[in-house]
Amino acid sequence: MAYGSGRPDWARSDMEDGVPARRHNSGNGSYQHSSYQAPQMQGTYSEQQTGVVEDAVRTHIQAETTANNVLETMQAQRQQLQNANEDTWNMRTNVANAQRELRELQQKAWKKKQRLYAIIGMLGAVDLLLFLRIVQCGGSFFCRRY
Repeated sequence: MAYGSGRPDWARSDMEDGVPARRHNSGNGSYQHSSYQAPQMQGTYSEQQTGVVEDAVRTHIQAETTANNVLETMQAQRQQLQNANEDTWNMRTNVANAQRELRELQQKAWKKKQRLYAIIGMLGAVDLLLFLRIVQCGGSFFCRRY
């Protein structure tokens, strides 16, 4: 949809089944912009064929060199991906270990907290018993019964 036209692309008259009716080519009409030039054919038929074969061999060598360069790049990228994968697994393992250790620390802290609550309860009970003894003995800790 062209901005401000108010019509979607499918409703435009220059579209056929969602495909533009006109091609938008640049000046020369070719979709290839390569620097390839056909070999110049001069001389006898055997010289021409020799030139064609030499050109084919040259093209083959260039293609093989390019393929080897691409292969080396892909091998380097594969190594990088394998290293990244290994690092990711190491990190996941470290995270799992850290979570387990944190759970263990939380359990230990909870057990200590429960133990402290039990100690506080026992001390409170002892304190209450001692307070009752003082009240029972008239303000003295040692009761004197004659």
